[in-house]
Amino acid sequence: MILVQLTINIRYSLMALSLSQKLDGKFTLSHRLIASYGITDEIFAVCSAQKQKLTPAYMYGIILVSAVGWVTGTALGAAAGQLLPESVSSALGIVLYGMFMAIIIPPARKQLNVLLVVVVSAMASILFRYVFTAVSSGFAVIISAVVASVVGALFFPVKDTEENEQ
Repeated sequence: MILVQLTINIRYSLMALSLSQKLDGKFTLSHRLIASYGITDEIFAVCSAQKQKLTPAYMYGIILVSAVGWVTGTALGAAAGQLLPESVSSALGIVLYGMFMAIIIPPARKQLNVLLVVVVSAMASILFRYVFTAVSSGFAVIISAVVASVVGALFFPVKDTEENEQ
């Protein structure tokens, strides 16, 4: 169970590390700890797309709005799930994949570095699917994400604003 939880949650650590490059000077240690608790896939995607530095107020706002939306959506979804036919309920399972595509495609179309990192991740996933078949799908996703993140960090580092001004 510990290994499974580590595997599932390591991506949140990777997302938090990636976002730490975009935080402004107002982020104290306590702000970082509080904001890191609220990082999800969707919040990471929205914050990554921001051109300006992230402030604590922005992070808290997006986390609060998201949390209210998720709780409300979960309650409404549970109620609606009781009313919808089984065939419609099962078909909605693919919506999650569509949402991730909607998060990835717009920045990949605008920035070559994002597209290349997505391609690296996809190639790593394909290798695990067809070549390294002994690796479980959960670990394959994590390893692919780490490989793509490392490639992105090495080849496309985020420049500090002070360096850009000089």
